Amino acid sequence: MKFVTRMWGLLVVTALLVACGGSPAEVPSPLAPSDTLKVDNAAFNEITAGWEQQVSAGLEVGMVKPETIVTDSYMTNSAIAEVVDYYNKQLGATGWTYRKRTPGLQDGVYIGGFEHGTTSLVVGAIDLAPFGATGTYVYVASGHK
Repeated sequence: MKFVTRMWGLLVVTALLVACGGSPAEVPSPLAPSDTLKVDNAAFNEITAGWEQQVSAGLEVGMVKPETIVTDSYMTNSAIAEVVDYYNKQLGATGWTYRKRTPGLQDGVYIGGFEHGTTSLVVGAIDLAPFGATGTYVYVASGHK
């Protein structure tokens, strides 16, 4: 439960830090989503449900217009390091700025905040190994000021 609370807090802080930017930008497509990968774990379900609620709320507090917030989540067979590398490369190549005060990759959880003009983006990823599965869960939320 302490882990879940810490992750929610980090996501809210990240969303608040990211919600300061310029003009709209395109969010990269998902990295090799898997339709067959499933996780049946109460702790995992609690974490992901919390992310979905807290990130959008955090973006709104950071002045992102609620009607512009778009979220997506998916699972991929890719390792968490591959997911982090993919988003860092894709976003870096298209002019996004990484928010240095976001947590990054820690203990199998990645939370990264990015900005491009007036668009804010939060990417969250969880290594599924502690939940009895392989691969990574990815949650992406973006919005415009």
